[in-house]
Amino acid sequence: MIGSVSERAIQEYYNLCSQVQFILTRKEEYKSDFMFSLYIIIGTMPAVIVALFFKDQIEEIFSSVHTVSIALLVTGVALCLIRNLRGRKQDGDLKAKDAVIVGLAQAVALIPGISRSGATVISSIAVGMKQETALRFSFMLYIPISLGGLVMGASDIAGDPNRAQLAIPYLIAFITTLIVTYFSMRWFMGIMAKGNLKYFSYYCFLAGILLLIFM
Repeated sequence: MIGSVSERAIQEYYNLCSQVQFILTRKEEYKSDFMFSLYIIIGTMPAVIVALFFKDQIEEIFSSVHTVSIALLVTGVALCLIRNLRGRKQDGDLKAKDAVIVGLAQAVALIPGISRSGATVISSIAVGMKQETALRFSFMLYIPISLGGLVMGASDIAGDPNRAQLAIPYLIAFITTLIVTYFSMRWFMGIMAKGNLKYFSYYCFLAGILLLIFM
């Protein structure tokens, strides 16, 4: 586990260096990593805009158990639709419209009951990304969103008289969530590769129906 995280950190450091190299030299060999980062920014914008202007309204409108049950049913349908897709797009094949579509899916995931990582991975697969590309794109989309949440949370902590005691636990929670998100998505993609994604859709349908009946 630690080795995988280290390898990923090294890879992302290399990608960052490539992006800087492209800005400085404009060489084609560095363009793919630069464009990938640009698409991450584009994909982040829908969720940022929705969160900044509509977060309170979303929480007020979609906070019921029925909303969660419907979200589970929607997730089940989405899983059924993409379960057999095998995309071919790699980092260098992505377009701005792909980033926008996945970004909109991340914005929709602000509705309670819809998994952010599930929504972004599903939409990434739907636009034709390879599994590894979908995993990486989804994970990289999570970083700016989580950092934004960290900044907003820090502003709340700043006004708390116990802020000194809260800072470290808050940072640990952020790092832990980042690591768990990454490995959860790797597990999710492994399940998809083995063709077992249909079982997740069955679970979503069952859980959604039970919530509608008994809650």
